Amino acid sequence: MVRISPVVPETATPDEAAALQKIREAWGGVPNLWAVIARSPALTEAVLAFGRALEKGVFSGAISEQLAIAVANENRCPYCLAGHTAAGLARGLDAEAVADARAARSADPKTEAALRFVQAVVRERGHVSDADLAAARAAGWDDGAIVELVGHATATILTNYLHHLSQVPVDFPSVPFAEAVDASVAA
Repeated sequence: MVRISPVVPETATPDEAAALQKIREAWGGVPNLWAVIARSPALTEAVLAFGRALEKGVFSGAISEQLAIAVANENRCPYCLAGHTAAGLARGLDAEAVADARAARSADPKTEAALRFVQAVVRERGHVSDADLAAARAAGWDDGAIVELVGHATATILTNYLHHLSQVPVDFPSVPFAEAVDASVAA
């Protein structure tokens, strides 16, 4: 049951209509969860600006989708898992890479360390262990990249929580969750 309804263009306030238009311009359409975000024009602006800023960082393109997939899997968000899987495939990831991202795996050890780190951030609510931090650094991520990883995790957590709260229908092909990564394996 939907608990927060998406904005419908026919009944949108002028501010909500403007938010929908900004989303449409950025995404080429308005997925259900983004129509929920449009309930708050301020949040719409913030999320779009945060996304644009992160795209200029170290983790842009396909790897940003792998990070979002890893976070969505850890948070058990079916909407974001499905949406970011579709986006990852559109950005050139293959089916194996998106499946691996759910379980914080990658053919590239440096990417895998980033995926494991963002899942640890979620699992530990930011209180990552010294071992988690050391593993990210050992893989070659400097402190700036580590801070940016927290930004990617946070961006996905926001949409994960909005879906948990709103319960809008998933409008992307369904994707199964991977088993949770054992924290002792990540260390």
